[in-house]
Amino acid sequence: MRPGLGRNLILAGLLIAPLGGCASGESTGPETAGGASVNLVPGNYRAEIIAYQRSYLNDPTGIKSAAISQPALKNVGIGDRYVVCVRFNAKNPNGAYAGARDQMAIFLAGKLDQMGVTRDLCKDAIYEPFPELERLTR
Repeated sequence: MRPGLGRNLILAGLLIAPLGGCASGESTGPETAGGASVNLVPGNYRAEIIAYQRSYLNDPTGIKSAAISQPALKNVGIGDRYVVCVRFNAKNPNGAYAGARDQMAIFLAGKLDQMGVTRDLCKDAIYEPFPELERLTR
């Protein structure tokens, strides 16, 4: 064995050991515990929802009756997150209007994280017109 090799291996082990907790998948920092960095008020929520719908909808043109709520902190099962409720009537794949649908956008650290069907989280939402969504193009 080379002189000093054992000491170098021990030193490397001592430096790497604290990083093992990072790889374990467990995190208790503010990002997962619901700290302040997770619940930043989404500043650009309208534009983020428009961008999402442009890529999600089969035909994003001609949306009718679009409405949106202000961001509000709600418990979404994994903790409190800012939620924005969206209601609109879009065309189905056959080009016919499918009827109004309600969706909720969940924000993480001020950015759109996921969007999907509302549960009861939007039942008391106060909607305002969302004309930007109605003007959506491909």
